[in-house]
Amino acid sequence: MSSEPADLLLVAASARAIAESAVRGGFRVRVLDGFCDLDTQALGPCTRVPLVDLGAGWGLEPQRLGAALQEVAAAGADLGLVYGSGLESAPEVLTNLPAGLRLLGNDPAVLSLLRDPQRFCALLDGLTIAHPQTRLDPPPADDPGRWLVKACGGCGGLGVGPWRAGDPRPAAPHLFQRFQEGDLRSILFIADGRGLEVIGCNRLLVADADPQRPFLYGGAIGQAALGDPARATVTHWCQSLVGALGLRGLNNLDFILHQGQPYLLDINPRPSATMSLYEGQCEGGWIRRHARACLGDLSGEPPRRAAQVAGQRVVYATADLTILNDGRWPDWSRDRPPAGTRIARGAPLCTVLAQGPDSDRVESMLAARAEEVRAYLST
Repeated sequence: MSSEPADLLLVAASARAIAESAVRGGFRVRVLDGFCDLDTQALGPCTRVPLVDLGAGWGLEPQRLGAALQEVAAAGADLGLVYGSGLESAPEVLTNLPAGLRLLGNDPAVLSLLRDPQRFCALLDGLTIAHPQTRLDPPPADDPGRWLVKACGGCGGLGVGPWRAGDPRPAAPHLFQRFQEGDLRSILFIADGRGLEVIGCNRLLVADADPQRPFLYGGAIGQAALGDPARATVTHWCQSLVGALGLRGLNNLDFILHQGQPYLLDINPRPSATMSLYEGQCEGGWIRRHARACLGDLSGEPPRRAAQVAGQRVVYATADLTILNDGRWPDWSRDRPPAGTRIARGAPLCTVLAQGPDSDRVESMLAARAEEVRAYLST
């Protein structure tokens, strides 16, 4: 087993949560992400890489990211590289990394497979993992049901929308999926390529910021209830996928729960935003556990159950705006943009956090805090 690095390079569309956990675990960090918000800048050197539309949603611009990786490596650094969201549509950036950068995460071949609709569907069917009816060609025009078109390799609900007969097909790799009623859930787990440990189940929130993006990620609330049969089924899925793909580190599955039956939607083979809902329950932080698991060590105390439920909500801008000063952001806000940042209508503005005795109370607190942030910025 390779030795654990002391310094980490964190690469993600938004790396703040990963950076917070890494620093808590004793790592020195350097960050490449799309925002370089105030929170992230306070944790270590941060270089902003532009976010661009890669067909499956917004991701880090591949050429600029590649140049930034070369620049970091040229400084003679010896860094472990942990990636989050934002690379799903350009996994090739992670292949043949410059000398001095050691990947601590799933192989980019896993990202490539999940971006290929034919291979992705074959994977699920081969493992007998239940999922909404899926096809590679558009459904018949006379089909009375609701269908979605999904870009493969997307994240956060980007690249997912209703399909109407006669619509042009996306240029990016995509599939068609019958709309499935139910509650949105996710399960967070950590693996070492062979075994795994389930961290928690979450209820996912959908943002109402843009009617053109009806499935946009709006946040999550931890410790979601999940009956024993469904939990056993989803845990079996996780184990099957670990065996088939050799998954390592932190991973996340999104699924629909309909009348007690789960249906898999997406596989996110990297640390997800829901990690922070359980951060205080892991000695040394989840990114330290992630690094060790990627090196083949899954040992460690299981997560402690928190006394309160934690939740997070992404606040999206309801109008074009410019942040005039750094201001006095509330303690329960994160991803706070620096002064001078221009934010377009519908773009993420910040994240608000809450803790409470139950899921409903937490959701109410998150909604109130989102409105408080918008009111604060309007003045």
